[in-house]
Amino acid sequence: MRYEFADLSLDMDARQLRRGGTPLHLSPKAMDLLAILVSAPHRVIPKAELYDRLWPDIYVVEGNLHVLVREIRNVIGDKKHSIIRTAHRSGYSCAVSVREVSLIDQPERQETTGVVHTLRHGTQEYRLNEGENLIGREPTAQLFLSSASVSRRHAIIQVTGDRATITDLGSKNGTFIGDQPVLDKALLSDGSIVKFGSVEVLYQFCLHAGPTETLSSAR
Repeated sequence: MRYEFADLSLDMDARQLRRGGTPLHLSPKAMDLLAILVSAPHRVIPKAELYDRLWPDIYVVEGNLHVLVREIRNVIGDKKHSIIRTAHRSGYSCAVSVREVSLIDQPERQETTGVVHTLRHGTQEYRLNEGENLIGREPTAQLFLSSASVSRRHAIIQVTGDRATITDLGSKNGTFIGDQPVLDKALLSDGSIVKFGSVEVLYQFCLHAGPTETLSSAR
């Protein structure tokens, strides 16, 4: 599902916020909060409901919600609070009209990149989305790694068509491609061994599969 509002586009399938063709970075929780608000435009959503949906079964201090709202406003340039409105002592709402666009409405989105990007960790394989993919111990990360050597927000892998780049997010134990530390944005290549703290994963990409071949009968 994609939400279009003001001059922004929020694609929840790719988990990417854009203004025109420019991607805007939000933390995973801030993106979740924005999606909740724009999915019910003009409705004031109570703070208690937002806490229940963002942090189910987890106690967090009340200021966390305000921090996320401030992050969203800073990223989208909502200085006058005309997009994300505060209902005093009640909650927050998306104060502009929103258009929902489903994949059915945009068939050109399907299978356009020509490649599939994956990370393999042990016996598990994870497909990376177009756009930003968070790696870390953050529960909403696209690749959640439970190792104590991995930071909550450890690294970002950016997928753009047939390219994938990786950026360390100031992690405590570093990100490496092979034995080389990632000090700036680095390009990944098929077969790269990527190390997050003490956790190693294998990066691969392949072309979209064609029709399934029929195996010849054994003779």
